[in-house]
Amino acid sequence: MALKVLLRNRGFQLLIFGQTLSTLGDRALIIAFGVWVKELTDSNAAAGGAFFFVALPYLFAPLTGVIIDRLPRRRLFILANLAMACTLLLTLLVHGADQVWLLYAITLCYGISGVIINPTQSALITSIVDDPDLPDANGLLQTSSDGVRLLAPLIGAALFTLLGGHVVAMLDAATFVVAALCVWRIRISGDERRAREPVSLREEMLAGLRHVFATPALRGMVIALGAALLVTGFTQTLIFAIVDDGLHRAPAFIGVLASLQGAGAIIAGLTAGRATRRVGDVRLVMIGIAGVALSAVIYLAPYFGTAAVAAVLFGAGICWTTVGMITSVQRRTPPRLQGRALTAAMGVVSTPQTISIALGAALSLLVDYRILLVVIAVVTGGCAVWLARQPTDDQHEGPRPPQSPEASAMPPQSPEASAIQSPEASAMPPQSPEASAMPPGEPMDS
Repeated sequence: MALKVLLRNRGFQLLIFGQTLSTLGDRALIIAFGVWVKELTDSNAAAGGAFFFVALPYLFAPLTGVIIDRLPRRRLFILANLAMACTLLLTLLVHGADQVWLLYAITLCYGISGVIINPTQSALITSIVDDPDLPDANGLLQTSSDGVRLLAPLIGAALFTLLGGHVVAMLDAATFVVAALCVWRIRISGDERRAREPVSLREEMLAGLRHVFATPALRGMVIALGAALLVTGFTQTLIFAIVDDGLHRAPAFIGVLASLQGAGAIIAGLTAGRATRRVGDVRLVMIGIAGVALSAVIYLAPYFGTAAVAAVLFGAGICWTTVGMITSVQRRTPPRLQGRALTAAMGVVSTPQTISIALGAALSLLVDYRILLVVIAVVTGGCAVWLARQPTDDQHEGPRPPQSPEASAMPPQSPEASAIQSPEASAMPPQSPEASAMPPGEPMDS
C-alpha cells in the first residue's frame, strides 16, 4: 500500500511530525489568545477580534504566492517558522488591557505566517514524495490536522487556565522551532532561488489564477467548489439551530457533533489516497461535495442518530474536497507556479466560504433553518452533478522531481496505481544532472 511507502519515506515522516506538533501548538494558542483577550478586556467583541486578525492576511494570498515561487521553498518554510517563534516572545510584554493591541499584532503575524507556511508546505510535498503517493501524503496531513483540531481547543483552554498565556505562547514558539528543524533535516532537489519573471508584479500575482482557469480540470473544480462553499458556510450558524430547534439539546451538545465531524474527517483522510487512485482527484472533490449535500438532507431529520451520521458525512466530505483540491493543483501545475496556483485556488474557494458564513448568520434570523438546509442540499448537489460532467483527463504540467531512494527500492506499482500516470508525465524531459544527483525526501547529514 502507498501508505506504507509514505511511512518509510524519511522526509515525509519529518514533515508530518513537525506539522502535527506545530498545528497542535497553533490551534491551542489561537484559542488561548481569545480567552486571554476576553480575560483582559471582559469584552466578547474584543475576544472575537483576535480571530479576525488571524483571517485578515488571507486577503493578500496572491502576493505570498509570488514570494513562495521566487524563493527556495525549504528555506522560506524554515525562516517563516523561526520568525514566528521569535514573534511569540513579544507576548512576554503583555500584562494588562493596555497591551491588547500587541496581542492583536501577534495574531496578525500568525495569520501572515499561515498564508506563507501552508502553501509552501503543499509545494514542498511535491518534491518529497513521488507523484502516485501525493493523495496519501495530503490525506495523512489532513488527518493529522483534523485529529489535532479535536484536542487543541481543550488543551489550549486547559493550559491557559493552569499555566497562563505566557507559558502557552512559549510552548507554541517551541513547536515552530521543531517544525523548522524537521524541514531543515530534509534534503530537497532543485530547491533554488528563482529568477524574477520579466513581467510586472501584478502579472506575477495573476499568473497562478490564470493557470488555474486555463486548465480545464482545475477551472471546473474551483468553480464547483467555490459555488458549493457559497452556501456550505451557512452550517456555521445552522448547527446551533439544528441542536436547539431540531434535536432539543443544550448548546454544549454542539461539541458532540463537532467531534463526530472530526472523526469523519480523520476517516476520510486515511482513505483519501485509495479513493483518489480509484476515481481521480477531481472526482474526489465531486464526491466530497456530494457528501456535504447528503449530510444537509440527513440533518433535516430531528433525531440524534441521523444527526450523528450527518456530522460524520459532513466532516468526511469537507476533508475529501480539501485533499482532492490540493492534489489536483499539485499534479497539474509546473514547479515554478506551485505557490501561486495553490494560493489562487485556495483564495477562489475560501472567499465564497467567508461570505457564506456572514450571509448564513443573517439569513438564520429570517428563514427557518430547515429551508436553509434544503438550499445547501440543492446547491451543493447541483455543483456535484455539474462537476461530474466536467473534463478531468488533463494531467501534469512540468517535470516532476526524481523518486526518492525509498520509493525506488519499493516493488513495482500495481497497474491500478500506475494507471494514473499520464503520457505527458512519461514524456517529460530529464532533470539537470545537479537535480538528479540529489534525491528528495532524505534527511540531511548533521
